[in-house]
Amino acid sequence: MKYLLVFLLISPLCAQDNMNNEIFLFNISVQNDSIDIKQGINISKNRGYDNQPFFYSPDTLVYSGTQNNQTDIAAYSIVNSNQFWLSKTGMGSEYSPQRIPASRDVAAVRLDSTGLQLLYRYKYPTGESEVLLPDLKVGYFFFYDKTTLITAVLSGTGMDLVINDLNSASSEILIKNIGRSIHKVPHSNYMSYNIRNEQNDMDLYLLDLKTEERESFFLCTLPAGVQDYAWLDQNRIIIGKGTEILIYDMLGESEWQTITDLAEYGFKNITRIAVNDTGNKIALAAEINEAEND
Repeated sequence: MKYLLVFLLISPLCAQDNMNNEIFLFNISVQNDSIDIKQGINISKNRGYDNQPFFYSPDTLVYSGTQNNQTDIAAYSIVNSNQFWLSKTGMGSEYSPQRIPASRDVAAVRLDSTGLQLLYRYKYPTGESEVLLPDLKVGYFFFYDKTTLITAVLSGTGMDLVINDLNSASSEILIKNIGRSIHKVPHSNYMSYNIRNEQNDMDLYLLDLKTEERESFFLCTLPAGVQDYAWLDQNRIIIGKGTEILIYDMLGESEWQTITDLAEYGFKNITRIAVNDTGNKIALAAEINEAEND
């Protein structure tokens, strides 16, 4: 494959979205080709940076939220609408929280006030932390399984896609200069990642980790301006663009289809998106209209 080199230094701090974001939770109903997204609520209701939602379980959401002028890990119970702070790190901020497979614990990127940036493991629910990958400046990540971790690691020219074996503490660079959105395709052996093309848009690739060559396959191009996506199921990708939700069906017409517009909820730009494992809840991070904060 031919890649465009992008000479950018990216970190969770400098590459985050607009600081005026909120987390919205919606019900989603999928029946064959019919997808209904409704009953949205703002679960963060918090001035500042609230972003990067991830479903800890079908009924619990974790995300990066602002408290005391820093970013910590928030956990929200969908069942009883309660929230608590999993981390309260005085000398740093946490980003991209995700549950570690076969564990109750959460992994997150921590950026300290000293400039140190590492991936940490946080005990759930106490918040006690320990370094997970001591030698890598991780920007973004996703678990393939409980011992295999795929990371976007900062290098001199951007970010490299790195496969990490937690059992052997070994790491291997697979692809140079990738984007920030890495996911495991549900019920498959594939990971997905994106990389910027010559038109400055993000191309989406599938990576087969079960083959000896670890081959990548081009899937599609994300709409202009979109960096983040989620898998609705094994065959469908879901994104937010502006106030709209779009779907790409690998078994369909090979084009992006708008399924709904959520402008009525008072935001103007969806930046992150997540779907729970049971496929009945969807979380969005979205930039709020200024009037909504007054």
